[in-house]
Amino acid sequence: MVIPQTISGVKGQAAHIYGGLHAMLQGRFTAPGRRSPRRLSSTALLASGLILLLFALCSYAWMSVEQHRLETRFAASAASPADTADVHNAVTLLDIPKINLQAAILEGTDRKSLLLAPGHLEQTVWPGNSGNAVVAGHRDTFFRRLHELHKGDEVLVRRAGHQFRYSVSKTMIVSPNELSVVRPSNDTRLTLVTCYPTYYIGPAPKRLVVVATLQPSATPATSVRPVTAHP
Repeated sequence: MVIPQTISGVKGQAAHIYGGLHAMLQGRFTAPGRRSPRRLSSTALLASGLILLLFALCSYAWMSVEQHRLETRFAASAASPADTADVHNAVTLLDIPKINLQAAILEGTDRKSLLLAPGHLEQTVWPGNSGNAVVAGHRDTFFRRLHELHKGDEVLVRRAGHQFRYSVSKTMIVSPNELSVVRPSNDTRLTLVTCYPTYYIGPAPKRLVVVATLQPSATPATSVRPVTAHP
């Protein structure tokens, strides 16, 4: 299984376009009869860089707005008694105190979902349910500090007035096509997946997998369905 890379992929595509524009501008401004080719080329490259930066900032702003909207919905649902409708449409929050992460989870691991939030792999159970719940996130946004987790670290999932407390049981580095990490399990676990190495330039060749198991104090919510919130 290959986990999609939204922001990393966008950056790679933008860098490719940037390189093509650079080559085109160099060819144009170094033609005979042109004046100040170095100045013209520098100006064009600066403009391209600013456009790339603006695109990245807009992506992060969209992500922040969506997370704020989902967290507002979560706070509103937590303030009122949970009924059946609330449970079926509740927002789920992933909270990892050690790495200072709190983020709402969206259903799906397509480009749009992973740009805005950690994404729940649709073929797996939802976090809090019995089985293997798989959540993917980008190494340059939500899961950028996932590599800091070790055995025994706490992972919390909050949903519709319920809190599920997990403890990291193992971490591993696997190939992008390793399917064992997403297969169903007989226990209640949460599997977090991101690209690795964290600070690799370009598409990362490996995947970091963090497996956390539900602690006995929590009870799996077998009737909870996945969130369907979209921007």
